[in-house]
Amino acid sequence: MRKYFTIIATTIKEYSAYRLSFVLWRIRIVLSVLVSFFLWNAVFDKQSSFANYQRDMMLTYILIVNFVDSIVLGTKTAEIAGDINDGTIINRLLKPINFIQYYLFRDIGDKLLNLVFALFEFIIIIKLFNITLVPAVNVPLAIVFFTTGTIIAFCINLSLSFIGFWTTEVWAPRFVFLTLVFFLAGSYFPLDLLPKTIYQVLMLTPFPYLVYFPAQILLGKAIAWQQPLIISCVWVAITYLIVQIMWKRGNRSFSFWGK
Repeated sequence: MRKYFTIIATTIKEYSAYRLSFVLWRIRIVLSVLVSFFLWNAVFDKQSSFANYQRDMMLTYILIVNFVDSIVLGTKTAEIAGDINDGTIINRLLKPINFIQYYLFRDIGDKLLNLVFALFEFIIIIKLFNITLVPAVNVPLAIVFFTTGTIIAFCINLSLSFIGFWTTEVWAPRFVFLTLVFFLAGSYFPLDLLPKTIYQVLMLTPFPYLVYFPAQILLGKAIAWQQPLIISCVWVAITYLIVQIMWKRGNRSFSFWGK
């Protein structure tokens, strides 16, 4: 178990060598939060409610999802594709630790650091703009959904990186994925504002369970959670299976290239 704590600690310490990059990353997140906040605040300046959302509930939702997606979607797996293409992945494969477990704990270290900064930024924005938050409910259940969402995001990010076994063009699929995720996961607006048919179809995909549905649980707007929990667990299994298949086939392709 000590080796896993070492991986987490080493990952956190790495940011001391790349402080500027981390600070710029956090600034980008804060700016994204503020843009969404001011946009929705302007909407509620002219009306007391929008669809089935009151002002305080909408602003609470926007703050929650924008900070949470930086934790759920933040990952260290993006570096894997480069290691595959330049052959340095060999160094990692020779070490006495499972490759996927290694990056799982690197991601945990990354998320812990982002969580600390996200809480700090969250409090500052609330105090600075005097935001009245809707009290959180069902916190344990929300944590369960955040956990399944984080696992799904980790598996998808791994799969995107494993594309590097077959091509050097990995940046484009990752960019398209992140663009879609921020929209389909409800980072810009609650997904239940969409037409009912589109919403129902979208709830069968993994994306709402990354940030939207856990936020709805916290706000007390998701009463029927049993079926969504089953769907999210199914997506955990599916994305994990995809990771295993791509990893095994990718290793064979990697060896075939003679690297």
